[in-house]
Amino acid sequence: MDAPAREALAEALVRMGCPQASAGTMAAQLEKRAVQIAAQTGRTPEDALGHLLRLMAEGGAIASGGAAAAPIRPWEKLGRKVVADHRIFQICTQRLRSPRTGQEHDYVILDAPAWVNVIALTPARELVMIEQYRAGSDTVELEIPGGMMDLEDADPVAAGARELREETGYEGSAARLLGRILPNPAIQNNVCHTVIIEACELKHPTEFDSGEDLVTRLVPAAEIPRLLSSGKIQHALVFVALCQFEAAQREGRLA
Repeated sequence: MDAPAREALAEALVRMGCPQASAGTMAAQLEKRAVQIAAQTGRTPEDALGHLLRLMAEGGAIASGGAAAAPIRPWEKLGRKVVADHRIFQICTQRLRSPRTGQEHDYVILDAPAWVNVIALTPARELVMIEQYRAGSDTVELEIPGGMMDLEDADPVAAGARELREETGYEGSAARLLGRILPNPAIQNNVCHTVIIEACELKHPTEFDSGEDLVTRLVPAAEIPRLLSSGKIQHALVFVALCQFEAAQREGRLA
């Protein structure tokens, strides 16, 4: 790019919101990046530069630090293949194209059903918790009831009530969603819901699956912060659910 062209680019950047003092430096950086993209994708440098300018225009004004505020866009899905089925999840490969560079990449995705965790409160403000053996960590963990949503579950709240009843025999009222998270968005496509159920009482026999070996523990709600800070709660999704519970208490969203 010759000097007049770089000056014209700098002027265009100023019109887009770049500070005058930074426009020359930004123009040089864009030119360098356009050359890199051209080498990676087979585009011409001019086409790559136009692509960068369009991304910046879509993102609106340029921040005072000189960085383009272009939004991150979803990647184009080009293909998907199931490579293994392990009952509780499928391993898939998915080919995606980057909107920034135009390059294609293969990703491994764990395709899993939605999960649900349950904050179950007794009238005495105790949490109905469970201890169970976890094969992955080879440890016995203190957790809250939860599991996979079944196809017949009407919604996460219904699934949470079912898991609570089957794992502990407890049943309650005022069941509702407390929050949801993405367990690991880098490689998983599912969500984990947190359901809270209040006024829980022991009303049913437990219904363990053949692979479950659980013991119910009643833990005062006031003890949850200590369990979190001491490292007693090691299951990450249980940790998050309990943090959501603590946040709801602080914000006055619970009775």
